[in-house]
Amino acid sequence: MTEKELEEKLHKQIPMTKLMELTIVNINNDKLLTKAPLDVNINDKGTAFGGSLNTMNIISSWSLCFLLSQNFKIEHSSIVIFKNETKFLRPVTKDIICHTFMPSSDELYALEEKIKSKKSGSIKIYSQIIENEKVCVDFVGTYVIKDIS
Repeated sequence: MTEKELEEKLHKQIPMTKLMELTIVNINNDKLLTKAPLDVNINDKGTAFGGSLNTMNIISSWSLCFLLSQNFKIEHSSIVIFKNETKFLRPVTKDIICHTFMPSSDELYALEEKIKSKKSGSIKIYSQIIENEKVCVDFVGTYVIKDIS
């Protein structure tokens, strides 16, 4: 799936992502990079709204899980966040850039095997919002991927 196709899927199925003007910048073997402009995700202090920051992390991590389910050849998946922890370390004063990191090959293998044997598995996804090479928001979410084919 291309960046544009994933972005269109999000905008269609999760309308808030269109309102946030979330874009998929890049997908590669190491991470998924997403972006949203500050001007539509701003708070009363002139910095990025905490809800937008948290949403960027949650949606970006969900998107990575969706891509993983496609890589595992799951025709129909159900992906939900089970729990998460977000640390707001410093304000975001520019457009929001979210880096969502690919799990290790061992973690991916274990997830795929669990889904094959039990039709369901969970994985931790790490994501960060970075500005000027400094982590502003640190996120870890546990997602459950079910094969509902």
